[in-house]
Amino acid sequence: MSTERLATNELRAQLGRRIDNAHFKGEHVIVDKNGEPRAVLVPYDWWQDKQDQASAGLTPP
Repeated sequence: MSTERLATNELRAQLGRRIDNAHFKGEHVIVDKNGEPRAVLVPYDWWQDKQDQASAGLTPP
């Protein structure tokens, strides 16, 4: 699956749907501001798994 990129103003208009897509479909979205990547919207379970792995020393944080 490719990761989509959205500008902050686009994400603002679609936030509820994008959160649902992350949760239910596992989608990741890179958030751009002024053409520069600033954040990533990911499913909470994915993020929590990465945090647990980092805490266990399995992957870098």
